Amino acid sequence: MRAITVDIASTSLILLAVFTEIFFTLSTALSLIQQQPTRHNNLSRSRTILFSSPSTLVSLERTAQREIDKFQEWASSYGIQTDNGFYFQGQMVDDNEDYYACTSTGAAAGSCMLAIPAGMILSSSLIAQEYNGIIDTSVQILNEMDMGHLYGKFLLFVKIILEYQNGDTSPYMPWLQAMPRKWNTAVSMDEFCLSCLPPYIKKVCEQERVQLNAFIQAIDAFEYITPNNKNDKELLKFAYNVVFTRCTPSYEYGDYRIIPMVDMINHGYPDNVDITYDDEGNCQVYLKEDSQPGDALTLNYGNPTNPSQLLATYGFLNEDQSAFFSKILFTNPSKELIDIGYGNPERMIYYTQDGSISQEVWDVFLYSRLEKKSEYENYKIGFYNACVNNDLETKESIHDMFRADTTKALLRHVNFILIEVHDLTVRMHVYDASKHPRLPLLRKHHDMVTETFTKVRDYLVSIQ
Repeated sequence: MRAITVDIASTSLILLAVFTEIFFTLSTALSLIQQQPTRHNNLSRSRTILFSSPSTLVSLERTAQREIDKFQEWASSYGIQTDNGFYFQGQMVDDNEDYYACTSTGAAAGSCMLAIPAGMILSSSLIAQEYNGIIDTSVQILNEMDMGHLYGKFLLFVKIILEYQNGDTSPYMPWLQAMPRKWNTAVSMDEFCLSCLPPYIKKVCEQERVQLNAFIQAIDAFEYITPNNKNDKELLKFAYNVVFTRCTPSYEYGDYRIIPMVDMINHGYPDNVDITYDDEGNCQVYLKEDSQPGDALTLNYGNPTNPSQLLATYGFLNEDQSAFFSKILFTNPSKELIDIGYGNPERMIYYTQDGSISQEVWDVFLYSRLEKKSEYENYKIGFYNACVNNDLETKESIHDMFRADTTKALLRHVNFILIEVHDLTVRMHVYDASKHPRLPLLRKHHDMVTETFTKVRDYLVSIQ
């Protein structure tokens, strides 16, 4: 089997130049096929186009084992350096094989745990340069579907599919073989699982699926991916999951990066490591605080008060959290409602320990009621001005006037959510979880909602 490494930035290569490239880069191509890399190879800045099918592809079967040992050997051979007892710990999470980064020795704050050469990093900005001129139609399709903000992640999506397509001739093969095959993300859920979700998390999950569908439509115009791979639903979901669960925005606006080894660091809030880059683009991971032997290394994946978003995008639940998104949803909320708190979902929360309610929830719920009745116009204006001007005295006096009504309305909302989640949980118990492997995780999500909202209900009853 023979492969050609093509500089994508040069899109006008003629046939003679291609065969000249074969002659002068034969040793490098053979090195990639034999999986004998050197640390000086720049993996992310070249693309391999095959003239024949690769002999080995990454298995996408749910039963496929993650080859972590080979991945670590590969990483070391390409120059990734680990220090201070960095290692991978295995565990089972929701019946899935999981690995996460730890320190076996512990280390002081400021210690370097990982160093990754720039050439190993998958960067959407560099991919854009490589694919310049040959992916424009796909990007245009993405923009027409109002998904242009996902441009960087789409480029990574394309890159993952190409590396999968190249199989054992791809230098990234060992990394891909270390990826999960079982995903609990929104795009991996079946239709029955979606039917068991309450409105808020269902809306979040449907948005993920809309994004995947946009990527699939856009990639159809990219000629370097085979028709079979364009129509392989499992491959497309695999590539999407790899990108959305493992990429991080860089210090450069609009650049998204997947950094091998760093992508194995699990979520935590507050997190305990920092990702930095030097002037040459090499990546380093430093401890933010002292760690003890056995401590996990963690990065913050997102809002810790919103387990629904973490479940939809990343496929896991953050069970150890202090607050829960209130699940208060308004259709076409006014600018004023957004200004006083609705636009900040991280503050629209219930506290899991005692069911108490954030001030933003009280403010938003009261204002939403004042908006509905014309006779409350003066109170509405006064309350809005008090909120934006931080006039606590006026704000509290208006709250006192309507507190009983606001409390009853919030109680109705909480009871509605509890009934809805209960009915959906009962629905799930009727079906065989072996046929719908994500149901146990969804039940756990529903149990978390029920536990917190029950405390909120009890709290509201106690202050009536």
